[in-house]
Amino acid sequence: MTALGTGGTPCGCGCSGGGPSAPDLPTGPSPGSGPCGPGPCGGEELPANPFLALRVAFGMLLGEDDFRVLMGNPRGKLMLHNAWLHGPGVIWGLGVARDGDELAVLPGLALDGLGRELDLEARWCLSLTQWARDWAEQHPTEPTPEPVARTAEAWIVAEFASCPDRPVPALADPCDVTRRHDDFSRTVETAAVTVRSRPPEPWRPYHRVRVLLGLDEAGEGDAAGREALREAAEVARVPAHLRAPALLAAFRRLAAADATEQAPRCEEGDACPPRAPVTEEHAAVVLARLTVAFTEYDGCVRVEEVRVDPSVRTAVLPTTTLQELACGLAPGLVGAVPEADAGGPRLIRDSLAWSREHTVLTFDVTAPLAPGCAEPGGVEITSLSDTGRGWATDDVAGIGISAHGRRVRVDLDQRPAYETVRIRIRGTGPTPLYGDAPRAPFAGPAGGPPGTLDEGHDAVVTVHLPRGTAPERTEE
Repeated sequence: MTALGTGGTPCGCGCSGGGPSAPDLPTGPSPGSGPCGPGPCGGEELPANPFLALRVAFGMLLGEDDFRVLMGNPRGKLMLHNAWLHGPGVIWGLGVARDGDELAVLPGLALDGLGRELDLEARWCLSLTQWARDWAEQHPTEPTPEPVARTAEAWIVAEFASCPDRPVPALADPCDVTRRHDDFSRTVETAAVTVRSRPPEPWRPYHRVRVLLGLDEAGEGDAAGREALREAAEVARVPAHLRAPALLAAFRRLAAADATEQAPRCEEGDACPPRAPVTEEHAAVVLARLTVAFTEYDGCVRVEEVRVDPSVRTAVLPTTTLQELACGLAPGLVGAVPEADAGGPRLIRDSLAWSREHTVLTFDVTAPLAPGCAEPGGVEITSLSDTGRGWATDDVAGIGISAHGRRVRVDLDQRPAYETVRIRIRGTGPTPLYGDAPRAPFAGPAGGPPGTLDEGHDAVVTVHLPRGTAPERTEE
């Protein structure tokens, strides 16, 4: 059976952080000075084993260990659920603010990295001047005749704490000289606030999914991150109206790989629940980052500026809020879904080709074009000067369609005037290219958004034609 809170578990009975913290960051009075009174406070064992249950039978004699199994099973299951499916973070309250010379943490509730509830019932306070003086003593500098301006940074964290309560008479072996005639009958679960020089290591599972959604970066030699980047690139190439299902498919593939690689951090025998995602050392919940600027002179300390940054904390959101946040994105997705594609022909971009010294342009389409639909206005060509002379309209002499209807030939009077050439194939307007079967307007580039029977889409392609590869255009 694995027990929690043994050893140096901080006292949670209202003491000002009497538990263990970073050696250079004192946090207040010693254990045992809270409402629990003197005596053992902190370190009470709380069983948590989600995979061991009590099986009772009539006439069975139950002892202390059986009752620990009885209470440890549901407790362990809840902790396992909280740790893996919710993660550490603040549920409500636990605000951190300066009040004169005091730093105060208000009551609130949080979940730590092992899935335990951290309940702070009373206001926690810390003297900033005393803390700065203790910090300066732990970080001495060379003596100087002038005041020295110094800055200390620390992290306010909440940790799990337990406190035994309500002693009752207990049976004892009369031959045991160390026997106790009473024992505590309750364990109070609470929270202890401490100040650390470094924050606990954050728990950020599902690295592939986080890279896919732009929350993590793929580092050097990061095979999982590179896999996610390839998936993200594939999703980005999908047309906008099909991107949501493509993203969902990529999300599922990467989440499955991430879940397969997840593993507990705690080994058998550690003072943490079985199969926990983090160790006790990294289970604390960050509440705020504290930066204190102070002046030190001749053994005296004067606090100048205090900055409290609560944005470094993680909040645990309820599922109802997550549902509503997801629905907030729905109008963008739902509004982007047009009518079904009418099947109009589309441009095959890779088929674009120039010939006859850039005076003839040909391209292929995905479906046969209707005879007679190729009017001069169906393809427009303009060019932009690289030397600042502006735009020129390049006249189209004629447009022809091949016998099978899938190839278009565009004849220009002369090669395009300038280097940057913009080709616009019309699926909109009064005289667009038009499909033969089905009878629908040109629908734009292959893979683009759906076109309808009434209106298609234009396809725009920009190419660069270097000067000097053909005779100059005749300027009029």
